[in-house]
Amino acid sequence: MIEGSNGNVAGGFALVAVLLLMAVVGVVTATVLQTTSTEIRISANHKRAVQDLYAAEAGLAEARSRLRKTSGTETFFIADTAATPDPLWTAYIVESADWSLSVDPEYASHETNLIPVPGNPTNTTVQPNSLQTGLPYWAKIRHKTEYDAERAGHKTATPHYVDLDGSASRHGKNNRGNVVYFGYPSLTDTIPVSFTTNTPTPWLPIEKIAAHGSTTGGTVVLEEEVVHPPGPNQLGALHASGSVSLAGVPGAINGHDACGAVGSLPPVVYGGTVANAPTIHFDGIPASPQHSAHVPDPASALAALSADPVVLNGNQINQHLGTMEVPMTFFAGGGLFPQSQGIRIRQTSGFGILLVDGNATLEGEVRWDGMILVTGTLFLNGFGNGIVIRGAVWAGEIDQSTGPLTVQYDSCRLQAALLAVPARVRTWREAF
Repeated sequence: MIEGSNGNVAGGFALVAVLLLMAVVGVVTATVLQTTSTEIRISANHKRAVQDLYAAEAGLAEARSRLRKTSGTETFFIADTAATPDPLWTAYIVESADWSLSVDPEYASHETNLIPVPGNPTNTTVQPNSLQTGLPYWAKIRHKTEYDAERAGHKTATPHYVDLDGSASRHGKNNRGNVVYFGYPSLTDTIPVSFTTNTPTPWLPIEKIAAHGSTTGGTVVLEEEVVHPPGPNQLGALHASGSVSLAGVPGAINGHDACGAVGSLPPVVYGGTVANAPTIHFDGIPASPQHSAHVPDPASALAALSADPVVLNGNQINQHLGTMEVPMTFFAGGGLFPQSQGIRIRQTSGFGILLVDGNATLEGEVRWDGMILVTGTLFLNGFGNGIVIRGAVWAGEIDQSTGPLTVQYDSCRLQAALLAVPARVRTWREAF
């Protein structure tokens, strides 16, 4: 009898142990399943967040690319068409015809709210205009204004820009104040900065881009500020950080803005010495060459403009470079041209920016609309109708030995040329 009781007791303990073990296994299994389920949800949420982030990044990339005017994409170029930048200018990039302005938390009916399409840059009808159809994003582009800077903490004691409009009043959503530009507030500035002004300026606005990426139920909002590189400061029609020699006949160098957008400048600004034939006609304000200690260094300016240029590997004879509708950026490295006068550009027309790291020679009949920037010596040897430049010229030194020369300051052609340079990101943040 005693042995049987012990057996029953042992069996009871075994049963209890098994039940406890099963309970523990159940708890562990439930915990593992719960943890796995949570991890799966976290992973799925992370995946969607990453997809939203990449979609928003794609929106920023498209907006930046469409602020640049390049060959083959000019019909998709987005820009404010007003003669003077409008503080209320806004433009959208949308992927779907089902998109609505109401989804924009920053929507304001008094803004332009454009949806540019090829052939109609001021379209306001909702229709897909994205170049990456199928990606779930939309983007908004607008000029940075004083109101934007104030929202970011701008105060008189903590300035985010150089305020040249003469007003210290605060601004609101319905009165955004002046556009904030990126360039040189004065003729003595050598480094571009943010600034506002009440007067016309040759510099382009800072652009704000907000891109919303959305997959299934989630949204990521990215914001960035971009600038068009302004190039060197515009002090005159012809700039030389060193000396200028103008011996050709006849010639005319004019600092009055041909497009009438901004004020007049001197015809020539130089940092060394100047020598000119009496047949060279100067005009501008003042109407004579001016010595300055602030002539931009062409080498520094070249570095800021040489992103993604068309590289010129040989002399350009009887060429057409760029077009009036689509100016381009061209670059020539001095090491590729063994002759002492560098790259030769002869019987050629060009539109855009010509960057030469070294010496360069323009000879024969050359017409250039836009910017010429040469770090070394620019040799000018025209004949026939000579050399005609509408925009401005910067060089280390300038040597005109013969032939007709016409240089006309034109801020509009300079602006058009600078739009061919990729926009540069100044700030980036994830807003939501």
